[in-house]
Amino acid sequence: MTPEPLHLDQALVHALLEAFDRSEWLEMTVTIGNDRLHVSRRSQREEAPAEEVGPEEKPAEVPVVSDPVQTEPAHATPAPLTGVLVESPSVGLFWRSPSPGAPPFVEVGRRVSADDTLAIVEVMKLMNHIVAPAAGTVSAILAENGARVEYGQPLIAIDPGT
Repeated sequence: MTPEPLHLDQALVHALLEAFDRSEWLEMTVTIGNDRLHVSRRSQREEAPAEEVGPEEKPAEVPVVSDPVQTEPAHATPAPLTGVLVESPSVGLFWRSPSPGAPPFVEVGRRVSADDTLAIVEVMKLMNHIVAPAAGTVSAILAENGARVEYGQPLIAIDPGT
């Protein structure tokens, strides 16, 4: 009898998160087969709407949004992004502001300094502040507020030359 292959099911995810809660670890990444779970305590914020995050799915195509009011891509064929791409540290929900109804941390065209908070990625009610790795001007916000994001997915582009 061949043992059933392991995968990140809901019970295993909950057990891993409980172990993480009891530990003093700052981050944890578990990869089993094609499934990956990444959690971090590096930053937290007040309670925000939560959604349970399960095993990774294939990343969705995300349009480039240059104006936060627009719901369509800024142009039909986005120009290649240059500069620094800030990626999601984990699977989770992307939040542009510190709390519902609050103004966004950044807007396209805003100058930022290194280590400024750009957004938050929420994983199982753990809030991971996404910080600018370099000074520059925000040239694109690549995910919608409240959208599910994947590990390594580009979230924000910063042009360090401006």
